Amino acid sequence: MKREIIFILMLFVQAVSYAQPRFDSSVFKPDKPSTSEPVQVLYNAKDKDLEFSDAINAACFLFEDFSWRQISLPMQKNATGLWTVVLPVKSTTAFIAVKFYQGDVDHPDVTDNNQDRGYAVALSDAKGKAVPGAYLGEAAFQQPEIAGGGIFSYYNTQPAAMPAGYMKSLADKEFALSGKQLFRYFQSFMNLQKLALGDAFPAYAQKLITQQLQQKDLSDEVLGQLYLFASSRLKDNEVVQMIEKRVNTDYPSGATARFIAYSNTMSGNPSNAEIITSYEKFLQRFPVQQWRQRPNAQGFIYYAIYRGLGSAYFETKQLDKFAKLYDDLDFRTGNELMRWNIMRAYMFKMVGKDSLYQVSEAILPKMIARRGDNSYKDDFDRQAQADSNVVKNLDDRLFTHISLLNDLKKYAEARKYFLLLSEDGKYNNAELNEINLKVLEGLGDEKQILPLLEMSARYNAMTPRMFDKLKSIYLKGHPNDESGYEAYLAGLKSDKEKAAMHAYVDHNWVNHPMPDFRLETAEGLFITPEDWKDKIVVVDFWATWCRPCIMAFPGMQLLVDKYAQDKNVAIYMLGTMQTGNYKDKSVNYVRGEGFRFNLLHDSVNPKTNEQDLVFRQLVPLFGDSSIPRKIIVKNGRVRYCSGGYSGSPSKLMDELSLAIEILKNEK
Repeated sequence: MKREIIFILMLFVQAVSYAQPRFDSSVFKPDKPSTSEPVQVLYNAKDKDLEFSDAINAACFLFEDFSWRQISLPMQKNATGLWTVVLPVKSTTAFIAVKFYQGDVDHPDVTDNNQDRGYAVALSDAKGKAVPGAYLGEAAFQQPEIAGGGIFSYYNTQPAAMPAGYMKSLADKEFALSGKQLFRYFQSFMNLQKLALGDAFPAYAQKLITQQLQQKDLSDEVLGQLYLFASSRLKDNEVVQMIEKRVNTDYPSGATARFIAYSNTMSGNPSNAEIITSYEKFLQRFPVQQWRQRPNAQGFIYYAIYRGLGSAYFETKQLDKFAKLYDDLDFRTGNELMRWNIMRAYMFKMVGKDSLYQVSEAILPKMIARRGDNSYKDDFDRQAQADSNVVKNLDDRLFTHISLLNDLKKYAEARKYFLLLSEDGKYNNAELNEINLKVLEGLGDEKQILPLLEMSARYNAMTPRMFDKLKSIYLKGHPNDESGYEAYLAGLKSDKEKAAMHAYVDHNWVNHPMPDFRLETAEGLFITPEDWKDKIVVVDFWATWCRPCIMAFPGMQLLVDKYAQDKNVAIYMLGTMQTGNYKDKSVNYVRGEGFRFNLLHDSVNPKTNEQDLVFRQLVPLFGDSSIPRKIIVKNGRVRYCSGGYSGSPSKLMDELSLAIEILKNEK
């Protein structure tokens, strides 16, 4: 009998403990706060981590309208030594949690959240009844995955699971309190029930959804919630089919039917023919004009549909259909289709230039006409960012089209599109600047060549040929007297550009030992650190497979030519991370393209058999293993290091020249 009594008492204690939350409500006044008046927070920091803080803040997490909202409030110390703050609440505030901290809310110096148990309290209304969401908030505070949102940031370590019986009691109380509003908090409620019911949850969910479907006046939005849950979370085909049938009966042209049709368009790895058939049927049933009359958050569907359909048309050479799509596309979608298909086809020579011109010429005017449609607004926090993005992308698409027109010698058309570029777009791209030089030469428009070259120099976006052209024009105006040319050239660059270059170089100074090496030259000779003694040595790590490396070659040639007569400066192109007959690959490519470089081959690492022995030893300095990578070595140490390529040969030359001159002038 005694054992039975002890067992019953243990069960009672366990049941009581299961019914108790783990958070502390004593910091809130009154003890049972109401939405009818502000809630006071009183915090005693004695014997806690914040005891000696002179500024304490309260990070407040409010569960309102079945979701979390966060605010931070500075606290004041009262005469009794307690830190206080008054927290305003709304009629829909159902649950409050607070965390105390010093410093920045995102990166606090010290915090107190009751050792991850929490400080929190549920609210009642003016009549003393629980506010809808109070029980769900209590559960979601202790198990953040229930409602998500910012409550995850409350904890230092995500809390352990609460007992299923306790969670079930909260779910039952919330349903009794707020059941009529079920679909305002459906996803969170089902998350709570899943934690509470465990293996019994699927049967419960199926029964609940079936009961809901028996109601007569379910909105399209509610059916959408049911479908999304049944298809993605419950994964019950029988229930999904029941919902689809109801949707297609009640709202055959609605948002849920549209989403279902999109979800069912394809599966697996469809062929282009299947993609075209599927997406064409979708657009016939749900034309984009219909959606634009009542737009909602389903714009992503049309973005995906048109991207897939456009690419399928392009890959199957149905270029007329591809161009026809642009009658319906917004700027954002059209830009992506042109970038992925037209630009890629041009770069990799996937489509004949005449055919590519026909489709590009057909769609670009439509892109230009829609650049103000604000289709990027949801991708950015500020309107200015969205507008800037449109300008940049249109410049990029114009660049591709102008390049194509130049190749086809359609110079007059190319010049027309050049004038549509933004001010930065006209002069900030060295490759495009050279194309426009060719266009002006093709048109015989000598008057516009000098302004183009001078503006390109101002933007520091010049190629070797442009320098040659500018110098020849200068010498023609100064009968073969080049004494003032360098001063003239320097004067063309803006102070802003010069300051930015100095700042960039200053950012890239390092001081790192250069590893020992024995590197082979293109001629089969070898150099060692002894050969670099008393010299400033520029090393460009590159590979034949690296497009940015190759694009930077004109800039490196400018640098080589500039220091060709300087015996104290040496410049080497060091091929690395290549395969096969890497020596012949490197030499043949460089010589075949007419570059005059001192070539070196990185050594093979005996441990890995990879051609990267010197480069790999410098990866700790670089921070990554990407190329191109430039370093400058002086007295056996790497003193300068920069990666990537800006796209401007002249800018690359100026960067490395500035670093070289600074090192030369060191005492």
